[in-house]
Amino acid sequence: MEKVDVEKAMNELDSWVSKRGNGEYVPKNFVSPAFSFYGIPANFGIQQVRAEIKDFAHVIADQSYNHNTSALEVGLGYFGSTHFLWRQLFDKVTSIEKSHDRVRSFGENSRDFYNKWIADDGKSSFLIGASNDVSTLKKAYDSLTGGVDMLFIDGDHRYEGVMADWLLYNPLVGKGGIVAFHDANASVDSCGVPDFLEDLENGHIDGKNYELSKIIKSEDAGIAYYIKE
Repeated sequence: MEKVDVEKAMNELDSWVSKRGNGEYVPKNFVSPAFSFYGIPANFGIQQVRAEIKDFAHVIADQSYNHNTSALEVGLGYFGSTHFLWRQLFDKVTSIEKSHDRVRSFGENSRDFYNKWIADDGKSSFLIGASNDVSTLKKAYDSLTGGVDMLFIDGDHRYEGVMADWLLYNPLVGKGGIVAFHDANASVDSCGVPDFLEDLENGHIDGKNYELSKIIKSEDAGIAYYIKE
């Protein structure tokens, strides 16, 4: 497959983000308020720090594939901005999202952005439902029979939720694929991502020690990932 152009993808994402919410990425010095379960208020145009998501895009681009690539994302987010980015980096993107309204809004926003309906162009698919629901899981395995090259876990941020999403969808990632987690450095007590990642590294989940790479260029966000062996 032809190597993706990260700068072009980020420029496209910048344009998209500028039209969502307050038009901004999450600032590097932003700290999640203690009362917020998900940590980041809804009005950011993307729930990512630009420097972190750009570095992660380079990680994706550096992988070598000789086939059409696919990504699976758990959690579409308020505006579907990471789904928008994955569309620039993969041939096909599937997002699991329990809110039908968010999926519909992404379709309408992308139509306005491109001046045409693109949500049914074959690059995007959406599984509407809770990620730990049996029917959602079955749909994922039925539709992604060839597996995926990247799993991005960014849904239920409680420890149990992150663990469930990893246990359920990690098997879909093929050898050499990427398994990634958002909010690897989150400090809000209700976010269990850092604790889960520590247990994953120390072999407390399935007895295996996972070597995680971390992209942390902010006070309270971060992306952690490993390459599947």
